[in-house]
Amino acid sequence: MKAIFNFNQKEPAGFTLLEIMVAIAIIAIAFTAILKLHSRTVAMNMASNFYAKAPLLAQKIISEWEIGMAVNQTDPDLNNALEEFPGFSFEINHEILASDGITPENKNDNDSLVAQIVCTIVYNQGEFHYTSKGLAFISP
Repeated sequence: MKAIFNFNQKEPAGFTLLEIMVAIAIIAIAFTAILKLHSRTVAMNMASNFYAKAPLLAQKIISEWEIGMAVNQTDPDLNNALEEFPGFSFEINHEILASDGITPENKNDNDSLVAQIVCTIVYNQGEFHYTSKGLAFISP
């Protein structure tokens, strides 16, 4: 009868150096792929966050500009419009358009002008930008 346990024969126990190095290389390749995936996810999250907020912020700035023009008839001070949104900045421009073919709702209100308003929202020092355009009737 053959013995099941042979304590006299020494078999190597554990892993060889080559097996450990191969395992570490496989783990390193897997972690590299996971790290790239994570960095892309963070970048996509930043982009989706910006493109969700930017249209709303542009509309807010354009509305504040229109209200300021209606009340003061001068360009309003909008420097603190985005102070609760760090990393965001904006630029707003307007241009008076020729309004020959446009008639106002009130026939007595012939002195209103049509302005094209262009608002550009910038995030992360120019990495992302969004431009919104609109038209508004303003009084001269």
